[in-house]
Amino acid sequence: MRDIFTLEEKKIACNEMMTKESHMEQLILKYFEAEDFKALQKRKIGNGLIGGKACGLLVARKILSVEALECMPYIEPHDSYFIASNVFRDYLEQNDCAKLWESQPKERFKEEETEELQQKLRNGQFSSEVEGQFKAMLEHYGNTPIIVRSSSLLEDGYANMFSGKYESIFCPNQGSLEDRLEMLKEAIRKVYSSMVNPSAIEYRKRRKLLEVEEQMALLVQKVEGQILGDIYMPMAAGMGCSYNPYKWMDQMNPNAGMLRLVMGLGTRAVERTPGDYPRLIGLDRASANFYTTIADRHKFSQRFVDVLDLEKGEIRTVSRRQVMDRLPAWQKKMVLSHDTDAEFMLAQRQDYRNVYFVDCQGLVNNKKFIQTMSQVLKVLEKAYELPVDIEFALKSEEPGNLKINLLQCRPLKPAATVGLKIPEMEKEKIFFDLRKASTRSSKKEKIDTIVWVDPHQYYECPYVKKSDVKGIISKINQVMGEGEKNPMLLVPGRIGTTSPELGVPVVYADISQFKAICEIAYSKAGHSPDLSYGSHMFQDFVEADVFYGAIHENSNTRVFQPNLLEKYPEIFLEICPEETAFAKIVKVYDVKDFETELYLDARKGRAVCMFQK
Repeated sequence: MRDIFTLEEKKIACNEMMTKESHMEQLILKYFEAEDFKALQKRKIGNGLIGGKACGLLVARKILSVEALECMPYIEPHDSYFIASNVFRDYLEQNDCAKLWESQPKERFKEEETEELQQKLRNGQFSSEVEGQFKAMLEHYGNTPIIVRSSSLLEDGYANMFSGKYESIFCPNQGSLEDRLEMLKEAIRKVYSSMVNPSAIEYRKRRKLLEVEEQMALLVQKVEGQILGDIYMPMAAGMGCSYNPYKWMDQMNPNAGMLRLVMGLGTRAVERTPGDYPRLIGLDRASANFYTTIADRHKFSQRFVDVLDLEKGEIRTVSRRQVMDRLPAWQKKMVLSHDTDAEFMLAQRQDYRNVYFVDCQGLVNNKKFIQTMSQVLKVLEKAYELPVDIEFALKSEEPGNLKINLLQCRPLKPAATVGLKIPEMEKEKIFFDLRKASTRSSKKEKIDTIVWVDPHQYYECPYVKKSDVKGIISKINQVMGEGEKNPMLLVPGRIGTTSPELGVPVVYADISQFKAICEIAYSKAGHSPDLSYGSHMFQDFVEADVFYGAIHENSNTRVFQPNLLEKYPEIFLEICPEETAFAKIVKVYDVKDFETELYLDARKGRAVCMFQK
């Protein structure tokens, strides 16, 4: 490649190596030079495009190097490789998958053919040439753990996000070169096969993308972290949004952005984690904590940490106690806080010891870190001309030295925060009236069906049957989609948790048709809403413009009258006639003839659902 590219040469390089999507292309033409394309070529395996996630990573880093030069000393250089889309195409051809893959969109993903394709993708072989390039990449990384991440052509762009739809697979990357090669190939196969998982297919259906050609490129990244005995993990990791959807203080500015921080691998920052509470930070009021007492801060903190087990070669969840004593002293100060109340009580019994909990308070108190993250988000938002979402990991190899490893960047759907006049209505017609609600856009939505998972009945349901409620919701979701309904779902506790005792363990494909989703508090059963801001499921709701709110047992819930539902036709057994055992737990109310409306005022953070008749 020549040292200087004309605009036309940059466009050709962009379209051959990175993207053909017009918005991203414009950013690349504005910021990239010949040296950037040359650097990419050196880290590229195969021909074709590197996909949306990889493209977003490189574009974001280039923007910061130009527009936020003062931030660069705090940002770790990337150490990534890019497995291009033609490697996937060749893999399909070599493993007798091409015709089956090409027929899938036309056939609307028939279940039996999808299973056959998935099996072939999971058991295919790579050419010797490609394996040679894989080996060269592994020799570069040595025994440093890596992660193989999806970077499909449709992913993380201006039009579609695919949050969490495709797999990301950690490779501990230990042992001989041959062992590590087998580990890498198995990870790649898993990512390839995830292209036909139910959530990905449902997402493509909802976004009318089944007929659009989709190809999978891969982003291979060094896992940021440190060896602590037999485990490997970063000090902390998280995600950030340049727009804060959760305004828990009246003075908080949503446009200042927010962070969601965890100790250890960032998986717990983007997935729903049962019993765990990542640290939420509003960047304009970083020190403001939603929980004001030490007892509450400890109760609603992170109890478990995701790590890579180097001996077993797998990702593992361990208790915070198994990790915190291994951390260097200066890192402990960044992620751990003393429970002074508990320490005082123990001291009264002559038991003198430290009691810690994870809240990342030291990072919150680090003004330079907060300023840098704020500037990173604002600079990227300005360049993208849309709110952005980033993922990052943090390292601190010595006291006072904190580095940010930016791992991902993607544009988000813009928030429309204009106000909306909510009409006054007699209390007896108001289903709920919520303050400090999570509303990114103001609108009025007609609701014709309300699906209610009864909190008490769900609590009384035997544990082994609780997971079956997921299947019931999924069936109702499918019926709602066929009838082009505007349904609302209300569930106890946390939506999408993996622990049925804490809420209904659905995935996005199970609830994709709902226009509004509310988590309901039920203290008798310990059900407590915990809106998962920044998680993959939350991003699905944002992208689909779904209202996602919480009905608490506190002053934020001005009105909640579930007894009003009893006035309306209940049709659960019409939809699921064979599910009589669940007729008390799940109710489906037909409210289409009663002028039921949901009002969302983004400016005031207010959500009101009312029955006009």
